[in-house]
Amino acid sequence: MRKYIEHIAGKMPDKDWQLYKQHLKAVKSKKGEVILGLQKPCKTIWHMTKGAVRKFEMDNGIEKTTHFYVAPKVFTVLHSVLTGGPSDLSIICEEDCEFLTLDIDQLADLYQQSIYIERVGRRMAEEEFIEEFSMRRMFLKLDALQRYEYMEQKHPEVLMRFQLKDVATFLGVTPETLSRLRKMRFSA
Repeated sequence: MRKYIEHIAGKMPDKDWQLYKQHLKAVKSKKGEVILGLQKPCKTIWHMTKGAVRKFEMDNGIEKTTHFYVAPKVFTVLHSVLTGGPSDLSIICEEDCEFLTLDIDQLADLYQQSIYIERVGRRMAEEEFIEEFSMRRMFLKLDALQRYEYMEQKHPEVLMRFQLKDVATFLGVTPETLSRLRKMRFSA
């Protein structure tokens, strides 16, 4: 996990990594386990070392996927963390997962103790912003077929590791439409 974090945030001195690492708690979750329920405040940063998870929201009683994450990945529900309010997203394990979790309440103390850890937090927030911005641009600029092609090119692991019904809701189409898009791609 250190290598992944340093890839995003830059080299971290050993003493700062040891400080950060001592606050991480190893957790295993089974496929199908909800690690954050809807309307629960998010108080965790997950450092996923194995597995895959999916974020989703409920829209008029319909589950809609908003994000896919595959290890290694660090993620949270930033809006809930920053506001302290309930999350409008839920997170479910789509595979057996292993995490190193960090309690948000400990993070402020860590920021006071290490500028490097504060840099990690800032870079992780920036990464989430970039992902959200890219996704927004994808939905504004691309039609359904182009969104599918984008996923095929940029995130093929999503198409291999997640259920197509969840990919369909992520792309903003029905499973039947996704099936037609896939047939168009394979017959072209």
